[in-house]
Amino acid sequence: MKIIRSLKEFPGDKPVSACIGNFDGIHSGHFDIIKECKSNEGLTTVITFDKHPREFLFPDFAPEKLTLKNEKFSFFSDLGVDLVLELPFSEFYGVKPLKFIDILNEAICLRSVTIGFNFYFGKDQEGTAELLHWWGRSSGVKIAVIPPTIQHGIRVSSTAIRELIVSGNIEKATSFLTFPFVLSGEIIRGRQIGREMNFPTINIDLPEKIIPPDGVYITQTVVAGVQRPSLTNIGRNPTVDDESIQRKIETWVVDEQLDELYGKYASIYFFKKIRNEIRFSSKEKLYAKVHEDREKFYEFWKDREIKALPDTDWENRS
Repeated sequence: MKIIRSLKEFPGDKPVSACIGNFDGIHSGHFDIIKECKSNEGLTTVITFDKHPREFLFPDFAPEKLTLKNEKFSFFSDLGVDLVLELPFSEFYGVKPLKFIDILNEAICLRSVTIGFNFYFGKDQEGTAELLHWWGRSSGVKIAVIPPTIQHGIRVSSTAIRELIVSGNIEKATSFLTFPFVLSGEIIRGRQIGREMNFPTINIDLPEKIIPPDGVYITQTVVAGVQRPSLTNIGRNPTVDDESIQRKIETWVVDEQLDELYGKYASIYFFKKIRNEIRFSSKEKLYAKVHEDREKFYEFWKDREIKALPDTDWENRS
């Protein structure tokens, strides 16, 4: 998959099936849009912007990201997208809707455009699905509008998924996503407390995106393409003799030589929360609880197959 960041660099002589949107999280509604896009003639192309509109216009009120760029690009690639056109929002936010579509059509050999039912575009979000349908009929470009996706009686949206994650309902949030919710980052050295308990962990810094509540989660970790079941703690790991004020992400990975992983990139996918974080009066009580967590971990994975999930280390995988 190729990423293009300027209309001047786009191969204008090749037919394109485009879908347009922000695609934060790449939930099941986004999956339906991409699936429809892939079914049409031409290179499957995602057209998006380098910033969420609210991140540019109202930064204090911008929603927390569900996916970092490296995660989003990795997901697009695994879904079979050929090209991503990431346009600078600062150059287009003041362009009228029809002018914006005409600019795209002049630079790109559009055969079709697929959008979600609630997609708005152009200056002041004046562009609607109805307007795009009218433009498509006059220009000969096929327009497809994907209706809302309903699961568990809820309309799937990035906003709904954020609310589920903030409340700690990872299982339901993940059921709305094309890929399980992921936190990713470079593996760094931690406090080595896990080693003292024969429970060594890898650590990553908190990424600049939405973070689930403090607690212990059953996860799957991908490093350099290797898939491993794992157990992840988010929080401060408080004990009577070690009180941290900084939140951490610590992950125990099954059957890995952790010394060899420092400096590599980890993708940690979340499946289930098994408990809240607890303040322990001693490391002995922490040790006992960790073993209880491991029992729940093994029970979860007992009858489950480890399915390959995307390695989000985009720079090294591309």
